[in-house]
Order: sequence, then structure tokens, then C-alpha cells
Amino acid sequence: MSWESRADRINRDLPVYVWSQIADDLRADIESGELSPGQRLPSGPELAEIYGVTKVTATKAIRHLQEAGLLTVVNGMGTYVTAA
Repeated sequence: MSWESRADRINRDLPVYVWSQIADDLRADIESGELSPGQRLPSGPELAEIYGVTKVTATKAIRHLQEAGLLTVVNGMGTYVTAA
């Protein structure tokens, strides 16, 4: 999977949090199989750059998907897809 810019997937005019839009975008990739179990995601700072947001915003999206059981964060190792 290519991780080119995804800033165009964020609509700042919507009454939806940006972190939620990122989480929804990543969730869609997981559910479609584009991101498969065991696949490593870019780091928080890398995701922030990819989506054109702050690191805090990207981290909140990752945390949301982790709490939903879709991602596993291993400190010092990375963030991995855990479910489809």
C-alpha cells in the first residue's frame, strides 16, 4: 500500500472532528482489506504528515482505532492492524 498524501480525504468544513475522519478513513482501508492484519502503519508523525494534520490529531485517530480493537500499538515497534 502506498502512503502518499491523504490530505484531500479530510474535509475541515464538516462538523466532524478531523481525528474522526482519519480514523474512518483508516477503518475503511482495514474493512476493505487494503490494510491487512499484521500490516504496520506509518508512525504517528508520518501519519500526521500524510494527512496534513498535527501529531496530536493523528495520535487520537490511532488511539480511537486501538480502543475499537482494530489496531495494536507496540511501544518502540510500531502500530499494526489487528482485525478486519
